Amino acid sequence: MTGGRVLVGTRKGALILTPDAMRERWNITGPHFAGWEIHPLKGSRADLNRL
Repeated sequence: MTGGRVLVGTRKGALILTPDAMRERWNITGPHFAGWEIHPLKGSRADLNRL
């Protein structure tokens, strides 16, 4: 199974959740765009470092 990520938009910004290889533990980064209400959120397929 390949890695992945979950993009979460919140009232306080965007969060990015990335799993370990077994998907037992998740690393949470953010909030990105702190202070902005993020409702729709989409990642770039061409560049995984872009939202």
